[in-house]
Amino acid sequence: MSRTNLMRLAGLLLDSACIVAALSVGGLWHALDGASTSESLLHAGAPLLAFLGLWGLVSTRLGLDRFPSRRNRRLLVRRVVESWATTWGLGGLISASLFDPPHLDVWPVLGTGLVLLAGYRLALSATSLGLTSARPRTLLIGSCPSARSLSAGRDAQEAMELVGFVPFPGEDPALLPNLPRLGTSTEDLQHVIRDHHVELALVSPSDRAVTGDVRRVFHVCDELGLGVQYFPSFLDLEHLQVGLVWSDARLGLSLNSPANQSLSQLAKRAIDVAGAAAGLLVLLPVFVACALAVKLTSKGSVFFRQIRVGKNGDTFHCLKFRTMYVGAHAQQEALRAASVQDGPAFKIPKDPRITPVGRVLRKFSLDELPQLLNVLFGDMSLVGPRPPIPSEVEKYTWWQRRRISVKPGLTCVWQVWGRNRVSFKRWVEMDLYYIDNWSLWLDLKLIAHTVRVVLRGTGM
Repeated sequence: MSRTNLMRLAGLLLDSACIVAALSVGGLWHALDGASTSESLLHAGAPLLAFLGLWGLVSTRLGLDRFPSRRNRRLLVRRVVESWATTWGLGGLISASLFDPPHLDVWPVLGTGLVLLAGYRLALSATSLGLTSARPRTLLIGSCPSARSLSAGRDAQEAMELVGFVPFPGEDPALLPNLPRLGTSTEDLQHVIRDHHVELALVSPSDRAVTGDVRRVFHVCDELGLGVQYFPSFLDLEHLQVGLVWSDARLGLSLNSPANQSLSQLAKRAIDVAGAAAGLLVLLPVFVACALAVKLTSKGSVFFRQIRVGKNGDTFHCLKFRTMYVGAHAQQEALRAASVQDGPAFKIPKDPRITPVGRVLRKFSLDELPQLLNVLFGDMSLVGPRPPIPSEVEKYTWWQRRRISVKPGLTCVWQVWGRNRVSFKRWVEMDLYYIDNWSLWLDLKLIAHTVRVVLRGTGM
């Protein structure tokens, strides 16, 4: 058994011991005093196996087994919390549905499991064992700037033990001065792998490498049972997730923007649904009063439906209470010169198109209330950059388009601290700050501040 597999087995055994200890503290064995062996296996053994199996599946799905603990201890603890909380929730549900488990105290199990599972990982990360225990002996195949960045990167140094490199024919070995050259070319690959007990190959060919030579490298590694990680130069792209795809039995690569699978994103959606539903219920009298005021004071429908741009450029119908006279949109370009908002956005003080009731609704942002329905439908979130109209997006510069990379929201940083007082450039910078620093805590703070801003009546 290789050293890497041996360390993975040791980690699995340690995780199992931590889970058994946590369930024991929670009372797994208390109800089994005097019970027969068969009863003990049924009442405790089956739920225990369910928890162990789920932990293996969940922790692997969230990438805990592939996470180098020394790189980011805070993220390590977060992954453990997410994995253990999910395991506990699913394990309790399955056990209660299929077995007759003993009563378990929730908080002792959660707390003990978290302390043990995160504790031993943090303890190992502070020792040399945490740095070297799971580092496979790795051979770098290729000599180019990409290969040099792989060998010099902190992740590579923490996650693997680089034993040397082998260049492709025609490549310059001088690009990797800090690694020993273990062969004159890939023709020596079999001997190099056997002589140096290599467990993993990093293949990073330059543009000079011939496709046939790269294929031969893969073939040799496959014959010797060697793990391969491939870093072609044409995939030197940021913010893209590469996957496998088949078309007519032909294997290829798919390039997509990575989706955030974190439990925090699921929690954000849960808060959106709960908050929008609660808001509609609590504000129903206000909702009805606004609808009646709009309908009784001017001609036209109660609601105004406008196409807005959502996440990744998808469009949807954004709902608002109508605040303008019928036909007002056709007058916008004629009033463009009076806009006080620079850039593609459009805002003018004392807009003549706005009805008297609409002015009151806008002042206290009551015209946005129907967008709680957009939140329930999944088009919007409670917190996020405000959704622009397509004609505005067409005028965005390349860096401004990143504000539509997330789901739009009812409120945002600009809505709270910028409002009508900042330039469009600063507005977008506020949105990008939110995107780059997003957290559930930030969302909750923005929601609380939004209530304060709405009561002050600073809208236009």
